[in-house]
Amino acid sequence: MTSAPSRTVLRQIACAVVAAEVRRQRGRDLPMPHDWPETMAIGDEGLGLDSLEQMGALGALAEAFDLDEASPGKEPPQTVGAWIDWIMQRHATGDGRITVTTSGSTGLPVPCTHAMSELVMEARDLAKLCLGRRRVVTLVPAHHLYGIIWTAILPAILNVPVVVRQAGAALDLLPGDLVVAVPDQWRAIARLTRCLPDDIVGVSSAAPLPDAQAGDLLAAGLARLIDIYGSSETGGIAVREWPATAYQLLHRWHLSEHEGDWQILDEKGARHALPDHIERVGDRRIRPIGRRDGAVQVGGHNVWLGRVADVLCRIEGVAEIAVRVGSNGRLKAFIVPDAQHDEAELLNALERAAADRLSVAERPRNWRFGPALPRNAMGKLEDWA
Repeated sequence: MTSAPSRTVLRQIACAVVAAEVRRQRGRDLPMPHDWPETMAIGDEGLGLDSLEQMGALGALAEAFDLDEASPGKEPPQTVGAWIDWIMQRHATGDGRITVTTSGSTGLPVPCTHAMSELVMEARDLAKLCLGRRRVVTLVPAHHLYGIIWTAILPAILNVPVVVRQAGAALDLLPGDLVVAVPDQWRAIARLTRCLPDDIVGVSSAAPLPDAQAGDLLAAGLARLIDIYGSSETGGIAVREWPATAYQLLHRWHLSEHEGDWQILDEKGARHALPDHIERVGDRRIRPIGRRDGAVQVGGHNVWLGRVADVLCRIEGVAEIAVRVGSNGRLKAFIVPDAQHDEAELLNALERAAADRLSVAERPRNWRFGPALPRNAMGKLEDWA
């Protein structure tokens, strides 16, 4: 694969981008797999997008693929292939850019733009860790950076097919598969699977992978487990293969100390902040020791506990609230109600507010009520069961 992505790669990413946009508009998924052939009609005879949804799809594709100077034509696109023709105007030469979004500290989407050639270079580097794979089995959508690299670009480099699976459904793995998932999905796989087929390699990213969880997967027969450290702003930064605790920097990055803090330099010498405070372990190895922005990861998404607490504490009847990540990887909340409100009624109000105002990852799944927030002898907040 050259620095210019193929039509197949661009189609995989475009389908995921449109699927995410339609999900945003409808509040539910399209009732069909998100790997549409180029002959698929966009309107009633195919995807079933109405005129407003088609306009939304064009906007989402323009933002994702940097298409502000490319024209979709005199007539609106009628097929998936017409979308790809439009995208190819910008990306055929390999100098195109792609934009993904991440959650900022306010929970609003923040665009992160990358040169496609740099993502291809990163995928080539990572593909060296996956030689001999026969398929890529992914539980990760291709409109996030992790999915773009591992489920669209890298399979093209390895010249292997991509199989999309849904979390909780049968994986139907075969020897030689490369499985791409996030830690919450790996947790589910570990609980649902007692014995994996031979020669299965796993890849994890988007959140820390607990050692106990990794050990369970290897005990179930996973041949290797590759853990990628990075962010939507930088792409992949470093990689480790469990049980190693330190990450090896990818070739494009170099460590640099700046004003007493570690940062990374790219091949052009540009300086980038790391998402975590790190410990340096040798010239090109690092160990993350804590996030800089206070975010936690839930289902591969950044979540700010302070924002969640701020939204829920505005509900009438909430005197105090604390929010933490539970042992199941989802959020939990401890609420101190005021004296005038019944707990059952307050719980209903909190759940309605969470559904209306918070994303799925931000919504607490466990609610606890008490007369005071749990604190230790020093008066600091402490965890609760």
